Amino acid sequence: MAFIGLSYESDALFGYEAFISPLLFGGAASLPLLVKYSKRELTVKQAIFRNIMHLVLLEVLILALLFTAELITNFSIAISLAFTIFIIDMTVYLVLWINDSRTAHAFNEALLEMQNQEIHKQNNQVDR
Repeated sequence: MAFIGLSYESDALFGYEAFISPLLFGGAASLPLLVKYSKRELTVKQAIFRNIMHLVLLEVLILALLFTAELITNFSIAISLAFTIFIIDMTVYLVLWINDSRTAHAFNEALLEMQNQEIHKQNNQVDR
């Protein structure tokens, strides 16, 4: 945001109300997360669809709020912000996927070790 702001509005100054905007935008950006709520486990297609729907709603909501507050003055800023939101969202999904993959790998290794120990224990009991 700082680089976009410096390139398009380098002479802009902010008042104390600028400290409130991260809370407002953070709260507003949390609303599209309701799309992901489900009482049951989703299929892969449903999860992908809801992730895409979340991104679209997030883009529309943030850009609409910025247009309403007249913080976006031209189309190129809107495109830059939309692209930035997209990149951040994809980065978050990538980090979450890497973390989930590591967790799944650790669980699988622990389960395999537990199974091997159980098989070894059963073999020792049969040999006696």
